[in-house]
Amino acid sequence: MTEASEQIPCARGCAWDSLIETEAPRPKPALHGILCDSCFYRIKAALNLVPDLMANMRAQIDGFGAVPLTERVSGGGDGPPAPLRIGPLDASDSLYAKLVSWTEVFGGELHTPQPRVAVWINFTEVQGSKPVTVKVAHEIASELAEWFHARLEEIAASPAAVAFHDDLCYGWEDARGVFSLAAAYGIEPRPARPAEKRECPVCGAHEVFVAWPDKLNADLTILCGQCQWVIDPEEIGSMAKLLMVS
Repeated sequence: MTEASEQIPCARGCAWDSLIETEAPRPKPALHGILCDSCFYRIKAALNLVPDLMANMRAQIDGFGAVPLTERVSGGGDGPPAPLRIGPLDASDSLYAKLVSWTEVFGGELHTPQPRVAVWINFTEVQGSKPVTVKVAHEIASELAEWFHARLEEIAASPAAVAFHDDLCYGWEDARGVFSLAAAYGIEPRPARPAEKRECPVCGAHEVFVAWPDKLNADLTILCGQCQWVIDPEEIGSMAKLLMVS
């Protein structure tokens, strides 16, 4: 970092508020490429949130996850709607596509290989992640975040640094940024709704409960805390509905 570079104002126009009413705000210097400290560390903070945020969104896709069923995809035929929450599905795909697209931009600019991650695409661009478990989603998001962390000083010096900052941190209505998504979906798995334990068909104890998906265990499980009986996966849907009635 040279003395001359410290005098270049942040490309986002960041400034300190003036302590004197008649003085104009003082521009913040670009201490990291073309970005000031505030913008640079805001990017780092957003990247730090990405793995747990992605895992939490993927955990909420299951209709029997840890949040109420408020969004559904209609099923075929005369059957009930499929218990798939499209809000977190769309949000996780959008964030995933955003991150992968930026690795393409900076990978080409910095002449460095992109992370090798699975994607689903249309004819023109990345649309999201291939179906993966919550744990794998966390691992992939961690890999993507680390790729940016390792090159962040170079990225901050890129002509695209401002666009990357604004897209990652804030986004826009159809492709929200990390902070908006974190406020909506959280960065930790949400607690399960209170539910009364049910009688175990094997040992008779009232210890049958739902173990909800999280970033370490991608599968919803219904089991007995007394004898460790586990329900047949094909019966999970009807039993989960029963257990969610407190």
